[in-house]
Amino acid sequence: MAPIRVPPQHGAWAFLIVPLVLGALLGAGTWAGLVFAIAWIAAYPASYFGGRALVYRLRRGSWTRKARTELISAAPWALAAAIGAAVLVVRQPALLLAGAGMAVVWTVSLWLTWHGRERGVVNDLLMVALAAAAPWLMWFSGADPSEAVPSGIALACAVTALFFTGSVLHVKSLIREADDRRWHAASIGYHVAALALAAWLGLWLLLPFGVALVRTVVMRPPLRPAVIGAVEIVTSVLLMVGTLLAAGA
Repeated sequence: MAPIRVPPQHGAWAFLIVPLVLGALLGAGTWAGLVFAIAWIAAYPASYFGGRALVYRLRRGSWTRKARTELISAAPWALAAAIGAAVLVVRQPALLLAGAGMAVVWTVSLWLTWHGRERGVVNDLLMVALAAAAPWLMWFSGADPSEAVPSGIALACAVTALFFTGSVLHVKSLIREADDRRWHAASIGYHVAALALAAWLGLWLLLPFGVALVRTVVMRPPLRPAVIGAVEIVTSVLLMVGTLLAAGA
C-alpha cells in the first residue's frame, strides 16, 4: 500500500488552517463546519496531486508512470474531500454553486501550471481568494440560508484576504523576485495601506498588521526559507489573536 503523500508546499498550510481556525472561533464551529474543514483540507492535496497528474498526462500524451503516481497520490485525498462535500451538499444544496466556483479557480490554476506559471503571483492570489472565502463557506455549511452573516465571519474573511495578499508580496520579494527591488517597494507600500485599513476594521488588528509591516521593511534577501517561514508562522498566530480580540470573541 502506497504511503499517503502530502504536498511539499509548506507555506500553503497557513492559507488553509488560519481561515478555518478563525471561522471555527467566530461562528462556524458546528458539526457541518467541522466536516467542511476536513473536506477543505483534503481538497488541497487532492487538487495538487490531481493537477500535476493531468499536466503530466497532457504534456506526454499518455498516462506515464509519473502521471499515474501523482494520480494515485491524489486518490485518498479526493475520496475524503468527496465524502465530506457530499454530506454538506445534502444538507446545503446551494454549496454546489460554491463548488462550481472552486472548479473554475482550479481550472485556471491548472492552466497556469500547464504554462509553467504555477509559482506566479496570479496563482498565489487565487489561493488567497479561496482562503478568504473559507470562513464564510465554513459558516454557511451549517447555517440557515436566511441568516445574516455574523460580523465575526465577515471580519475573518476580510483580514484573511488582506493579510495573505501581503504575505504573497512579501515572500515573493524575498525569494522568487529577490533581484527586483520594485517588489520590495510594492510590498512595503501594500503593507502601509493594509495597516491603515486594518486599523479601520479594528484597533487590535494594528498588532498583527504592524508586525507584518515591520517584518516587510526589515527582512531582506538572502534569507533561508525556514527563517521566512518561521516569521510567517509568528505573524499568522498574531493575526488570529488580533482578529479574535477585534471581534470581541
